Amino acid sequence: QSGHYGRGLLSNLRSIESFKPKELLASILAALAHDVNHPGVNQNFLIKTASHLMKINGNTSLLEQHHSKVAKSLIKESGIISHLSLNDQDDILRLVDDMIMATDMAQHQKYVNNMKALMVGGYDPENAEHRKVVLRLAMKCSDLCNTARPWSTCVQWGKLVLEEFWRQGDEEKKMMFDVIEMFDRDQCVPSKALTGFIDYIAEPLFTLWADFCDTSFTRDICRLIDNNRSHWEEVITLPVSAVMATGV
Repeated sequence: QSGHYGRGLLSNLRSIESFKPKELLASILAALAHDVNHPGVNQNFLIKTASHLMKINGNTSLLEQHHSKVAKSLIKESGIISHLSLNDQDDILRLVDDMIMATDMAQHQKYVNNMKALMVGGYDPENAEHRKVVLRLAMKCSDLCNTARPWSTCVQWGKLVLEEFWRQGDEEKKMMFDVIEMFDRDQCVPSKALTGFIDYIAEPLFTLWADFCDTSFTRDICRLIDNNRSHWEEVITLPVSAVMATGV
């Protein structure tokens, strides 16, 4: 879903004609592959369990490093960019890496602040670094787009995300690790967790994107997020089993 959503975001960019084709292609490829070969647990779990991924990538953005390596290998092996010059291929792979690294939630505020600074200082579409700042934010929006989908889609993705968190929490309990509330299926209140994510992460992120692009599409996205938050509020008093039931 991120690749499709990313295309929609990019098509609403200001001065899209100033973006090089390889920049747009790299962004779409990154959106498609940004979570490739995900192990289903987060970075903290991999560090606490001394995972082989930590040993290979260290403890900073280790999942994003892994996704990027796998993504770039798949792109090269598929031959999808083999018709381009070697320089363009290298540029695309570097951009794919850059975009995937922007999905590290531990660095979320940095990328948001960079975009805010760019908007205050003035966006120059001819400046390659400015374009990168914009593309990174588009990548982040694509990564978190489940909150900006129609409710029927948003609710299913929300439940899938929580189930993934809870499976990790189950494993942490077996290993006698501390488990944070959102990862504890016995403590987490789904609607509170997901409205909190909207309030502190998704809504400010997509509002920033809408302020930059200022199109009917981006304004509609913000309305969808508000609508989804209202739906989660409506079920906030329901038992967890009812919230997680299909069709809520």
